[in-house]
Amino acid sequence: MRRSVLAASLLLTTSASTLAGNLDALRDSLDHLPATIFVQEHGDLAYFVDVQALTALAQSNDGQMPGTRLMLGADMNGLETLLRSERSDWEAKSGTSLDQLRYFTSYGRPPNGVSLWGLSDEAAASDLIASLETQGFEPFGETGVVGNGEPMAAALDMRDPTDPWRTRIGAAQFAALKGSTVVQTGTPQSAMLVAVDQPAIGQNEIVQMAVAGLGEAVGEGSIMQAVVISPFFGMAGLDPAAFISPSASVEEIREQAEQQMAALSEGIPPYLGGIIADVQHDSPGATIALAYPDCAMAEQAAEAVAQRWEETSGGDITTGTVEGESGLCAATINALTSADAPEHNPSYRSLIEPFVRGEPGPLQIGES
Repeated sequence: MRRSVLAASLLLTTSASTLAGNLDALRDSLDHLPATIFVQEHGDLAYFVDVQALTALAQSNDGQMPGTRLMLGADMNGLETLLRSERSDWEAKSGTSLDQLRYFTSYGRPPNGVSLWGLSDEAAASDLIASLETQGFEPFGETGVVGNGEPMAAALDMRDPTDPWRTRIGAAQFAALKGSTVVQTGTPQSAMLVAVDQPAIGQNEIVQMAVAGLGEAVGEGSIMQAVVISPFFGMAGLDPAAFISPSASVEEIREQAEQQMAALSEGIPPYLGGIIADVQHDSPGATIALAYPDCAMAEQAAEAVAQRWEETSGGDITTGTVEGESGLCAATINALTSADAPEHNPSYRSLIEPFVRGEPGPLQIGES
């Protein structure tokens, strides 16, 4: 049930000093992602996983990484191979040690997905590239990109489910240095484009507002994973196939259409963008921060999300608003639900699964 509603707005700048310390890795990842990803035509813009937070959680759980808890909508081969490998084997093939690895972040759709390895510092990132060059990676011209084969070509004899630098079909991967991160892609051209100096999505005012709201709402919790979203995230749920099915009768088509439109007519005020985070407190929970033009709209949205979430998933829910210096405002919503083990987070899953299935969820945009 709803524990409380925090109606007061908090004036908060987006400077580093005001944000929770456990947002450092997320903020660093956003500062390395291109600003252009904000205009992608899908709602899940970028995925983030804090490797050190996962490792700490694993140490309190018999050493097992909580892989079933993760929900990734973009390629993150480094993390996926880590979850199915012995640590020593993975470190030997990855080019770095787990102690030096802070996070993974990824965006895009296969086969054009991009993943970034967030290292402890620039020296660690440089060392990773140097290590790859001792494992068969060769320079791709004078671009600063290195690779281990022909781009986008299957190499079945090279398949290795524990090698983060080979795909499921053994295809080559390409790497480039970008500050304290290493870019991983399937083509040298995309690695080169991502690695060049360019505006970052972390400089976007909408994203900064969402990060500020998230920092206030998360408190002392630890962020395990997160997804940066655009308004398209709240526009899922309309299935055109239901209207043109060749086997359905006119009445069936009408019924399908009415059901979908009824679901889509109930929602929250349109947001500018936001972040959804999987947060570990004493128990797993989820935190949402949505950017709005003003706090009146943000407060209305927070209430609407809480009500929809309570109706569909239940849990212990709190809401609030955080005002930024730019005039934007973040609606924040926290939810805690009981989980038998840290391998699962029902709160976070209840937000991501509807989007994956193309169904309306708690963040559906519509008439509140």
